[in-house]
Amino acid sequence: MKSELDFVRYLKKIKTFDRNIIEGIGDDCAIVKFNSKKKYVITSDTSLLGPHFTKDYTPEEIGHKSLATNLSDISSMGCIPLYALYAITIPRISEPWIRRFYDGARKLLNEHKVSIIGGDTTKGPMSISITLIGVQKNKILTRSGAKTGHDIYVTGNIGNARAALILDKRTQGHKHFRKYLVKPLPRVSIGLELSEFASSCIDISDGLAKDLKSIAISSKKGFQVDIDSIPTDPKFDIYVKGDFKEQCILGGGEDYELCFTANKKYCKKIKHISDKYKIKITKIGVIKSTKYRYFLKNKQYNPKVSGYDHFRYE
Repeated sequence: MKSELDFVRYLKKIKTFDRNIIEGIGDDCAIVKFNSKKKYVITSDTSLLGPHFTKDYTPEEIGHKSLATNLSDISSMGCIPLYALYAITIPRISEPWIRRFYDGARKLLNEHKVSIIGGDTTKGPMSISITLIGVQKNKILTRSGAKTGHDIYVTGNIGNARAALILDKRTQGHKHFRKYLVKPLPRVSIGLELSEFASSCIDISDGLAKDLKSIAISSKKGFQVDIDSIPTDPKFDIYVKGDFKEQCILGGGEDYELCFTANKKYCKKIKHISDKYKIKITKIGVIKSTKYRYFLKNKQYNPKVSGYDHFRYE
């Protein structure tokens, strides 16, 4: 076992016992049927000091980001978030820190009408684990529905979070991109709209190259992507140079934008959603029957990056 993917493959071999489990390990959320009309989605995500937030984060930023990453999983399934359970490990009880932490989460909790229904608190090195439960509105989106010939889209701009990480904290570039790293905006409303017609979806948490490959593997398909069409911030080329560009656009995680596929006939509907929410939705490629191909400046290109893996450097 050398990677997260190896670990997931191992866990998927363990027997499940309930026929109401529609989708278990391997997608952004599990899907469980509790009655004949509704299916629920369940996700759990952990944020740690180091890989997910650093000592310069405010308590408000930690509160926002740790919830936003879970909401992003729900959005990628095209579902409505409902309930949250917080399992928090902190070095000591500090009422000001706790109040500020939940102040950071409160805007998202209120915006998406998410209720905190329980959890656990322990003493130790800081770790924030949230389990989020949502319910379907339309079709539940998964990674496995992409079809040959369907277009590939992404929401927003790609590479902002990685740009903030690689740029020196004293630079203007870091200051410009930092807000995208510490306060990502989960695309819950867009995910709900996409659930009416999209064929597959994933949130970009580990890097576009890795997450798009997850769609391809789950759907047993290939893809073709035009790197030049991947949308970036207007100031991206000013602050990000050389090989760092590819690292940000293809390998950088934590954007929490949506990558989805859809039949070509829905292009006008996608434009309408983009205009409605004033968020770019950009076509970057097409699903193919086999092979993963990237093009740069109209020539086939082999990326040097593959995406984030917690265990790669052990």
